[in-house]
Amino acid sequence: MKTRFVIDVEGSPRTVFAVHETRGGDLNIHITSGGRAYSSATFGELVAVCDESKFEACEKHISVHASKKSPAVNVIKRTQTFPDRTEDICQYTTGIKLDNLFVPVLFRICGDLSRDRYQLPVKCVDRLESLGVYEPNQGQLRFMAVCSRRGTSFPKDEEHPSNVKQVDFENFTLTVIWSYLNKPSHPQAIDFFLSTKAETGPIRGLHWFEIYNLYTDLYMTHAQEYFKMYGDD
Repeated sequence: MKTRFVIDVEGSPRTVFAVHETRGGDLNIHITSGGRAYSSATFGELVAVCDESKFEACEKHISVHASKKSPAVNVIKRTQTFPDRTEDICQYTTGIKLDNLFVPVLFRICGDLSRDRYQLPVKCVDRLESLGVYEPNQGQLRFMAVCSRRGTSFPKDEEHPSNVKQVDFENFTLTVIWSYLNKPSHPQAIDFFLSTKAETGPIRGLHWFEIYNLYTDLYMTHAQEYFKMYGDD
C-alpha cells in the first residue's frame, strides 16, 4: 500500500510526496516521476528561477531503513538516479531507536504543484492524506518530513505558525510540518537533506522544540534569500 500526501490545487488533489512501505518495514519516499535536478555553487542560484535547460533528468527517492541488525542506528539514504550515474548520501542516526526522539528526513520548498507531473494517477488506489488547499499563484508551500519510532507523537505547539499531520507505519511515525510563504510558487523546488560523515558517527535525535527551531531556521534562510533577490513587493 502506498500512502500519498496530497494538497488541493484548483479543486484537484496534487501529489506533494508519496510513501511506499516495504515488506521489511522500510519507508521509500518519492516526490513524483519525471523529475529533474540542478545544483549550484550558491544558495542564491537555487532560489532564482533557473533556465530549465540546465536541469538533468533525475529520479529521486529517500529511504528510511528499519536497519533491523542494529539495536541503535537507523540509516536514511537519499538516492538520485541520473541517466549516466547514481548519487547516494546517507544520514546515520540514533534518534529513532536509541533516543526515541525525532529525525528530520527532508525539508522541501515545493515548486508549482499545478504542473502536470503532480497529478494523481487516473486509477489511484493509494491511501490519501490531505494537507489542505493552496494556490500556487499566491503561495509557496514548504514542508518538513520528520521520522520517529512508531507511536512517538510529535506535539503541536500552538505558538508555532505551522500545520502538523502524523501517519503511523509498521516501524515508524512520519510527521509532516508545513506552512506557506505568501509569494507565488516558482517552477522548481529546493530540497534540504541532512547527511552524516563516517568519521563523525551517527547523529542524535532532536527534541520536538529543536525540530521546530530547525524548521524555522530553514524557512527563514530561504525567505531572507528570496526577499534579498526579489524584494518584498
